[in-house]
Amino acid sequence: MSDALVPRDTPAALYSLRELPLPAPVSYVPQTIGWVFVAVLLVVIALAIAWRAWRRYEKARYRREALAELARIEAQLGDEAMRPAALGDIAPLIKRTALAAAPRAEVASLSGASWLAYLKKTHDSFDDESGALLYMASYAPRERLAEITQQEAQRLIDAAREWIGHHHVEV
Repeated sequence: MSDALVPRDTPAALYSLRELPLPAPVSYVPQTIGWVFVAVLLVVIALAIAWRAWRRYEKARYRREALAELARIEAQLGDEAMRPAALGDIAPLIKRTALAAAPRAEVASLSGASWLAYLKKTHDSFDDESGALLYMASYAPRERLAEITQQEAQRLIDAAREWIGHHHVEV
């Protein structure tokens, strides 16, 4: 020890003392194999959750594409000249969406009242008015579609958006 750091009245017996050695730092590595199994299990669970979320996201792709197409149709409704063509595009869009979600044999042959019943069964967004508008948009001539008001067209768009976003098909 350096004499400069030792006070003058320190007894001679204290000169031989040394600093106690510190223990080795505690390791963060688990000491038992059980913790390794827990870590592996947590990683597997996280991967399974991520894989399931990805599958769900991919299965809903047809909804996202249909909603994007519906937004394009809705943008065309503001133009009086394009409104009949845009209204005529709504029914085929809903049919394609239903075909993407349900078995073709169940949906492809539906039309008229049975088609509206199917839409109500899968999600009750089409009431009698919007159902009649959808039926008219499917089959009426362009001259008749031009008579549909902006409010009626918006009601049909809202019902279609609700159905596309929330329908549930039991497979």
